[in-house]
Order: sequence, then structure tokens, then C-alpha cells
Amino acid sequence: MSQIPEYRELCTELQRKPFICLRCGACCREIEPGSNIVMVGPEEVRAIMARTGLPFDEVAEPYPDTIREDDREYTLAWAIIREEGRCRFFINGSCSVYEVRPWICRTYPYMLENGHISISPCSGVGSDEIQPEEVTSVDHLAADLLARQRAESEEEERIATVLCRVKIPAGQFVVIDSEGMRIIDG
Repeated sequence: MSQIPEYRELCTELQRKPFICLRCGACCREIEPGSNIVMVGPEEVRAIMARTGLPFDEVAEPYPDTIREDDREYTLAWAIIREEGRCRFFINGSCSVYEVRPWICRTYPYMLENGHISISPCSGVGSDEIQPEEVTSVDHLAADLLARQRAESEEEERIATVLCRVKIPAGQFVVIDSEGMRIIDG
């Protein structure tokens, strides 16, 4: 299990690496192959479904990294569907599901790795043009990063439990998530 930073330490680290969203949409568009894949769990998909009225398979698709064992192929996650290289919910320059956006989007460009902040390339980080009142609230961001880490850890534990209980069918492609196993047609 990864090291969990203390809340105050995390706030201090975030203050040293200020961020403001420039609303450029670069994180929502594919800049290089796979650069904007948004991994999501079933709970995040269901929140977007409730917001949009879309069915599961119009919100998420199998995560593209797969595991192959003999004649079995599976993946352990979902990804938000992309259309023409952009997140399908990035419409007219903004996020149409902002209120229920996934953890990855909510905490971008930050993530926790081994108890420290990792920062994805983003022009909104550390710019001299950022005014203190514009910086994303470190208190809110720290809380979201810790909540994201807990949610991802819980999802991983539940996936491991499911993986031990299911028999992956030969010749089928499946997604295994915290809710079980889903056979993907075509």
C-alpha cells in the first residue's frame, strides 16, 4: 500500500506548486496518443449516467490496456469514451459533466504517488502569471487528492476480490471491475 501523506503536508506541497485552470482544454483533447485517457470506476460512470441520462456503454468503454492469458483477454478498468481524440463530454470548450467529473479530472494535473505529488504537464502549473486569488484552493484540492487515493485503493481491493472469484471465459473479452465481470460484445 502506498504511503498516505498528512493533510497539512499535502497542502504545503500544493502551495509550492500552484495551479490555475486556463480552460485551454488540452487535458480533454488527445495531444499525443493516449494522453487524455480518463480511467473511471463504475461509481463514476453511474454518476455521469445519472447526470446525462446516457446508458453505461455510451459513457465508458473498456480501458485500452489489456491482459492476455492463453485465449483469455481482459482489462481491469473503464475509460471515458473519446470521440475524434477528445473526451466526449468536452463540448464547446467546457466539460458538460463538470459537477460529476471523475476523480482524475477533479484533481488534474495532480496525483499522489508514493506519498508525494506528481504533476502532469500543464501550462496552468507554476506560471508567474498566476495571481494568488486565482490559485485552485489547496485545502479543497488536498481533500480531493486524498479522497481520490482512498477511492482508487478501495476500487483496487474490490477488483482483486472479484478477480479471485470469477472464471474468465475463453475466447471472450471482459472487463473486471469492483461490480463483477462484464463480457464485451464485438
